[in-house]
Order: sequence, then structure tokens, then C-alpha cells
Amino acid sequence: MIKNRLFLLMTAIALLMTVAACGSESTRVDPKDDEEDPIQSSGPYSSDLLEVTDVIMAQFKAERVSEDFRDQYKDAPIIAVIRPLNDTRFPNITKIFEERLISGLMKKTTRRELRFVNRESDTLDAVAAEKAMKESGEVTDRSGRRTKYGADFFLKAKFTALSMTDGDHSSDTINYSFELIDPETTEIVFKGDHLIKRVSEKDALYR
Repeated sequence: MIKNRLFLLMTAIALLMTVAACGSESTRVDPKDDEEDPIQSSGPYSSDLLEVTDVIMAQFKAERVSEDFRDQYKDAPIIAVIRPLNDTRFPNITKIFEERLISGLMKKTTRRELRFVNRESDTLDAVAAEKAMKESGEVTDRSGRRTKYGADFFLKAKFTALSMTDGDHSSDTINYSFELIDPETTEIVFKGDHLIKRVSEKDALYR
């Protein structure tokens, strides 16, 4: 009986190992090397997102928006990023582009130049709960730090695309545009854009 149970146990382990071995293999690919990814399309590559962030930051600095604001108010402007409007056939890029945009801007600037606030609903809920606990004395707080920062500017992005196909190839021309908006007056303080075009073969898989 013991030998039979041992045999069944070993058989089960061998079967599990066989199933695991038949699973799909994965290969690590450097996100910067887009051409290594076979599931790519004429749509946005990760390198495109980096390129757009670099270009927009250069345009922004050329307009001296931060410098002019600091000259007037003696402090860095606070930016609230509005979720990008995506008018392309690549819906999955919206959130990752928003995250990469914010991290890219923060890496290229210091808090003396720009500051950013988080306006996502889950963050605001957590902030409200934390403020309630501090005000009730349930947790400690620091004097003068009880008010959420208001935004000096909204950063609004939009992706628009002209997509065409001849049956064998697909062509996507995507324009990434950005506006810095004064929330008090709705004045567009800065506007920049960057155009990227990519072509893919008919059988390309789209993300």
C-alpha cells in the first residue's frame, strides 16, 4: 500500500513537471529596444513616449513658464496633470503615457522649478481619511500642513491620429499635443506638440 501511494505521488509530481515544461517561455526584453518586441505595431512604441516627453520638456523650458512664475510669486508653480484625451486606435497607451509623462517631467526638473499634485480619486479619498484622523486626534499631524495644495496650472495632453491602410501596410501619424492652462482664467499659458509616424505590415498585432 505504501509503495502504491509513493508511486502515485511520484507520478503526480512528474506530471506536474511535464505540464510546467510545456508552458510558454518568456524572454526579457529591454523596454528601450522596441525593435526586439515582435508584438509591435505602427502605433506608439515605448521609445516614442520617452521622445515625446523630452521634446515637450524642451519646448516648455524654452517658453520660460516656470522662471516667469517664480519671478512673480517667488515659488515654483504647482501642476495638476489631467488624464490625457486619447483619440487614437491605441487605447492602452493613455495611462502609461500619463505615468511616464509625470515621472519624466519630475526627473528633468527640480522642486524649485515645478511641483506636481496627485488628483486621482483613490488618492483624494485616502487624503480625506487621513485628514479626518489627524483632526480627531487619532493620529498626529504637523502644524501648517493640513491644506491640500491648489494647482497653479493644469497640464492637459491629447493624442490624435491619422490612420490609413493600403491592405498590405498600416500607417499611423500620431500628434501628441500639450496645453498648460491657468485654472483661474482658462488661459492657455503654453502649448506644444510632437508628431510621430510609424508604418507596420498587414499582419502586425496591435496592442
